[in-house]
Amino acid sequence: MNNTISVSQCLTYDLETVRKAVNNSIDALGGLDSFLDKGDMVLLKPNLLQARPPEDMVTTHPQVLEAIIMAVKESGALPVVGDSPGGPAGNLQRYWKVSGMGAICRRHDVKILNFEKEGSYQKHRNNRDYYIAKPALDCDLLINIPKIKTHGLTTFTGAIKNMYGVVPGSTKVEYHKKAPKPSDFARLVVDIYALAWPGLHIVDGVVGMEGSGPSAGDPRDLGMILAGVDGVAMDSLICHILGREPLKIPTTRIAKEQGLGETDITKITVLGHIPEIKNFKWPPNLSQVLDLIPGNMATGLMKYLWIRPVIDPDRCNKCGKCVESCPTEAMRCGVYIPEFDYEECINCLCCMEMCPRKAVTLEKSLIYRLGSKFSKSLD
Repeated sequence: MNNTISVSQCLTYDLETVRKAVNNSIDALGGLDSFLDKGDMVLLKPNLLQARPPEDMVTTHPQVLEAIIMAVKESGALPVVGDSPGGPAGNLQRYWKVSGMGAICRRHDVKILNFEKEGSYQKHRNNRDYYIAKPALDCDLLINIPKIKTHGLTTFTGAIKNMYGVVPGSTKVEYHKKAPKPSDFARLVVDIYALAWPGLHIVDGVVGMEGSGPSAGDPRDLGMILAGVDGVAMDSLICHILGREPLKIPTTRIAKEQGLGETDITKITVLGHIPEIKNFKWPPNLSQVLDLIPGNMATGLMKYLWIRPVIDPDRCNKCGKCVESCPTEAMRCGVYIPEFDYEECINCLCCMEMCPRKAVTLEKSLIYRLGSKFSKSLD
């Protein structure tokens, strides 16, 4: 059962349609009763990256959260909801309100937990210390509710990457600073996933995001709700459906190396409907290009092989979210638009991730563009 992923067709966010898909997916795994007991406290952990409305497809859709809340309540358990946004958040209520999830929680009398105020446990894994929000470890069952999206740093964000949100507040920014390379950051994300270890994953794949995710990409109809116990298998299957070899995703590859789940598609049992998805757009990936170049050549070419964030002045409203989210203080509020110090920039793309207006785009060197075209020819 651990290697089983249930997939249900879901073409709209109409609540009854979503409820049917969510319930079908859970029932195929044996029903919620096989995961919890009556009276259990169940933490629902959606993706609350930004204070963005549901139609932007940046966060878990509120109807998916509502369907899961209703299912948990019907099982006799007590659902609570919690997450920590991608950057410093002075007014978390605004995030829940704008995303639409706050209204859902009020309607069903479900408590929203503030991870920044609930406290955290210090945990240790792979010679690193991590701070994990207490509710993620104190609950009887943690249900992870990610949204299918691309990601500029980790290529893909799904079951594994969504657990980064159990790290409270600005601590996430500090972790970015400690792990500037994509592979190093992916190892850190996998550690956090392993420490939190959700008992069930229910994925919002009705409409995902392609291109420059996780916040500046384009919505893409995918038409599915997925459920499973193994988050590694979940991410592997989704990437397979989207046309990408699972082991090309850093978090998936590292999770496999650590024995945290199944990545072999032939060993994953799939129940239900698998949609046919063609020409899914993946983000540019600097690490993928570097992997194609011998080490000694890559060292000499680094100053010519780059991709870096830039500000589109026509979209920027100088809100300062990018400056606040920068882990290395490589940005400052300029006279007209925020300015970068590229000597300090580590290409974590937190600025792009947290910009509410898609004003942060990527500028690429000529050698990078040529290398990227070459890497795509190998896919």
